[in-house]
Amino acid sequence: MRKPRLLGAASALLILASLGAKADEPLKIPNTVHLPDIDPLIPNCADPAADHFITIDMWARAPAGATQVAKLHAWMTPDGIFHWPLVMRVRNLGDQPFIGKPGKQRAVVTEDDVIAKTKGRQVGSQKFDRIEPRGSLLVHFEFTAPRAAVEAQHFHRIYTLSLKLDESDAKALAGPYGDCHPKNNSYFIEIDGSRKGWIFGH
Repeated sequence: MRKPRLLGAASALLILASLGAKADEPLKIPNTVHLPDIDPLIPNCADPAADHFITIDMWARAPAGATQVAKLHAWMTPDGIFHWPLVMRVRNLGDQPFIGKPGKQRAVVTEDDVIAKTKGRQVGSQKFDRIEPRGSLLVHFEFTAPRAAVEAQHFHRIYTLSLKLDESDAKALAGPYGDCHPKNNSYFIEIDGSRKGWIFGH
């Protein structure tokens, strides 16, 4: 009865000895192991970006004589036009302030009307020269349409927020206080009456 126990103890000692020998050997790791090549969450430079952001413009007030559309914070004017005030945002995603020449940079919202087949109509603009790290600025604009089109849900617009930087200002285009990531300088939404929910970000 005791022999198997002795043999088991001897086997355990041999296993432990072999494990100890492996632990003393240097660990072999493939040279190909590395972190993925991704942009940092907060760039160590200035990075003004067209933020993925859209909201109702609660600052806007209906003019005298307009009829409120309370659910949307919108209104109808006596000429039969529906007005829906909205806001898009520019945000500095970096950890340095963006610094440009005064009044030489603009955030612009343009409208493409898919049904009317018109493109590039400017509906909002905001000049800027400095945005602090994680700071932001707002661009106000309105979606407008005839009452009949709204009731029939027959509208399809694309609104694009773009940053227009001063092409003559090299410091605003590069460097620690310029725009170090221009690929995020535009963002667009669709307002499409044929789809449930109406507003879609891209």
